[in-house]
Amino acid sequence: MPKSNFKNLLIIIIIIQIYRFFVLLNAQIDLYVDEAYYWEWSKHLSFGYYSKPPMIAWMIALFTSICDDSQICIKFPTLIFHPLSAIIIYCIGKKLFDESVGFWSGVVYITLPAVSLSSMIISTDVLLLFFWSATLLFFIKALESDSWKYWIGAAIFAGCGLLTKYTMIIFVISVFFYLLWIRSRHLKNPKLYVTMALAALIYLPNLIWNAQHRFITFVHTKNLSEIDQSSHFHLDKLFEFLGAQFLVFGPVFFGILLYLIFLPKIIDNRYKLLYAFTLPFLTIISFQAFFSKALANWAAPTYVAATLLVAAYLIQRNHKKILKLGILINIFLALAFYHYHALAHTFHIELTKKTDPYKRVKGYHQLAKKLQPIVQRYPKTKLLFDDRTTMAEMIYYLKPHPFDAVIFNPTQQIGSQFHLSTDLQRHIGEDFIYITKFPINKAAKYFKESKLIAKIEIPLYKDYTRIYYVYYLKQFRGYQ
Repeated sequence: MPKSNFKNLLIIIIIIQIYRFFVLLNAQIDLYVDEAYYWEWSKHLSFGYYSKPPMIAWMIALFTSICDDSQICIKFPTLIFHPLSAIIIYCIGKKLFDESVGFWSGVVYITLPAVSLSSMIISTDVLLLFFWSATLLFFIKALESDSWKYWIGAAIFAGCGLLTKYTMIIFVISVFFYLLWIRSRHLKNPKLYVTMALAALIYLPNLIWNAQHRFITFVHTKNLSEIDQSSHFHLDKLFEFLGAQFLVFGPVFFGILLYLIFLPKIIDNRYKLLYAFTLPFLTIISFQAFFSKALANWAAPTYVAATLLVAAYLIQRNHKKILKLGILINIFLALAFYHYHALAHTFHIELTKKTDPYKRVKGYHQLAKKLQPIVQRYPKTKLLFDDRTTMAEMIYYLKPHPFDAVIFNPTQQIGSQFHLSTDLQRHIGEDFIYITKFPINKAAKYFKESKLIAKIEIPLYKDYTRIYYVYYLKQFRGYQ
């Protein structure tokens, strides 16, 4: 293949990312709740947060400090890190096979349905995929050269991966799976274990933060992955998860991946490496789905190695037509998602609560617009919320941003970062504007006086209207 493959890949990536930039710029949607939530974290930098390690907050803080707090700036890391991951995957493909495999692997990755979707939303997966792929590249180079610079590079990226999402630890499982499979001399290599120690050292600040906060992030992660005691097996959840992977990886590529999983004995060590960094993650999350539940994106790092595995297999067996078909189908899925509303209008599909996938990112700026004059009438009164979603969205959309807002928590249970960072008990005697979805004022009995000052309706569809009740609460008396 011509040496211009890398240049061609860059051109393709740039065109796709410019297109995605304009899609984001013109999308009439609000921040997803997690985006607003992480943005609020970025205004209070720390070594840890309730549900995630700190990397997502640090990265948003970095980009918004360069740009501003607009939605496009908050989401901008997605436009940077996915291309970087695609380039790293190109480098891995070129290193293991040739430039052709590298090129097509990069194209497959940047057009994956999961990447197209996550290019619209800043999430931990965007960063995790980058750190996972970078760690894999440095690990491969370290195995080949045994050079300290590659072992240390792998340690740095692995440590950053752990500071992004705890599932980075599965990388270690894949490492030993591969080294045991090929009976590698590196199993006795001290540099491997020094690398692991350095990665752990980079992660250490978050561990210390957790120790200072009763290991709250670990508890949250454990609760998410806890086995459902009411029923030991959930075949429906397993099939639901595996079915969703056809949309995550693409129908053609996931079908081929399933075929490759059941191939006879693998001899080529290059393929063994890709299997080792594909199967453990996918298997672990599949078991999670079988015994409890698993969201479609939980196995995202699987598709770094899986992209290379599928691309290499198809190219080495001269099945480029299938490869191109898979890419075209994935591009079609991306376009359908990006322009869903226009397509719905063209085909006379009425948008409803059930038919609009964008439902969860609509209506919050309208709510803020209706709340703004109420908040301005009480400039010295703090806001009180009873759910994470409304609180995160309103902290972002109200101006000035009400960073001193408090969450109502009479049970004193920790269910979000807001429960961890705010405490109504510290505000005895103070007045609040309480914004809630419930018509019955749950907070009234804890205050001296309560008065309904507004009922706000946000009609989204004919069959769905968000309703909020706004109360003026006077003199908090404490939860007891």
